[in-house]
Amino acid sequence: MQVIGETVAALTRFTSAGSFDPVRIKWRNHTIRIRSVTGRWDRHDGQFKIYHFALVGEGDAFYEITFHTRDMTWRLEKMAVE
Repeated sequence: MQVIGETVAALTRFTSAGSFDPVRIKWRNHTIRIRSVTGRWDRHDGQFKIYHFALVGEGDAFYEITFHTRDMTWRLEKMAVE
């Protein structure tokens, strides 16, 4: 896994139950389509939450992205491309 730690834009799908999943992310002018969400968890940052998502993208690349409620930003934390 390569550590990235950069802000990205994310297209997100929300459900009526209040959950959400990323569908596409845009990083360094590349659009990455998400094939599946393989894991999700969250942790607290004081009074705020950070939501983590483990993803499989096109070409079987693996990504970990986070959504930070403190500043409402998405970040690409790690990636592994085969």
